[in-house]
Amino acid sequence: MSDFDWSVYDRKWLGYPPKRQGETLIRELELYGDPISLAWWPHKTMPPRLEQHIYKGPIKLMHCQFMQRARFRGETYILDGITSRPAPPVCNGDAYMGLTDVFPNLMSGTGHTRADPESGEAQLGIYGTPAASRRNLNKDYSIIPPDIQYMGIAPLSECPFDPDVIVIIGNPRQATMACRALEYYSGLTPKSETGPGTCSSSWAAAFLKGEARYTLGCHGVFGTMGVDSNEVCLSIPSEQMPALCETLEHWREKGKVMYNESPPNEEREFVRVANDEAYLKGDYQKPDYESAEVYEGWVERRRKKGKWAPKELHY
Repeated sequence: MSDFDWSVYDRKWLGYPPKRQGETLIRELELYGDPISLAWWPHKTMPPRLEQHIYKGPIKLMHCQFMQRARFRGETYILDGITSRPAPPVCNGDAYMGLTDVFPNLMSGTGHTRADPESGEAQLGIYGTPAASRRNLNKDYSIIPPDIQYMGIAPLSECPFDPDVIVIIGNPRQATMACRALEYYSGLTPKSETGPGTCSSSWAAAFLKGEARYTLGCHGVFGTMGVDSNEVCLSIPSEQMPALCETLEHWREKGKVMYNESPPNEEREFVRVANDEAYLKGDYQKPDYESAEVYEGWVERRRKKGKWAPKELHY
C-alpha cells in the first residue's frame, strides 16, 4: 500500500477546488454556516491520509447531526457506521446513507405507522397506515450498506477530500439563486420530493441520480438535525459545482442584483393601500408618499369575521 499512487485520482475541479467553492458560496449566496461536503468510500478505497479523520470520540450522533457540527464548527468527520452511532438509533437516516441496515419494521410499513402493543405506548406515526408508508418507500433513495465502508462529512471551505455531494442549507431565497446558477448554462431544473427523509430525497438522491435535489424538509431535519424552520436543503453533485461557482462570480462581476430587498408580504405598499386611494407601482418610493389607511392585517380581518386565526405568524 505504501507504493500505491493515490494521486492519480485527484481532480482539478476546473479551477474551483472545494475550498474555493465553499468561500464562493458563502460570499455570493450570503450563507450562514458552511456548505457541507459529503463523500462515500467503498471498502479499501479511502486514501490513508484521511484515516486521521475517522471519528472515534465519545459523542454519539446521527450522521445529519455531525453535518450540523461541520456546518457551524468547521469540523471534519469520517463515520464508519458503528463507533459514532447512538443506541438505539432514532431514525433510518444512517441506513439511507449506507452506514447500516434499515430497521426491520420499515419495509413492512409498520415502522412509521404502528407501535408494538407490548411497548405500552400508542402514538401517531408519520403515516396513517402501513400501506401509505410502503407506498412512500418506493420514493426512497438508499445507498446500499455493504458497498460502503466510510462516509465523509466536512465544511466545504475546509474540505480535505474530494466530495461527491455538496449540501447547501439556507433560506429559500438563497437556495433559489443557487438553483438558478445551476440552470444558467445547462437549463436543467433541480427536482424536489418532500415526504421521504431529507437524507434520502436530497443528499442520497443527488448522489445516486447525479441531479441537484432540494426538499422542504422532514421530521428528522427539523427535529433530530435541528435545521431552522425557514431553511431548506439543496444537494448538488460535486461535478456541477465549478459551473455553479463560476456563474455566481460572473453575476457579481457583471452587476447582477441577487436579492430583491423590498419589504415582504403585508409590508408591501400595494397590499396596504386602500381601494379608494390612488396608487401606481413605485409610488411608495417617492419622498412625499403617505398611505391614508391604517392597515388592518390578515389576522385581524379574520377575527372580525369570526373565523379562526393563529396567535402569531411563523416565518
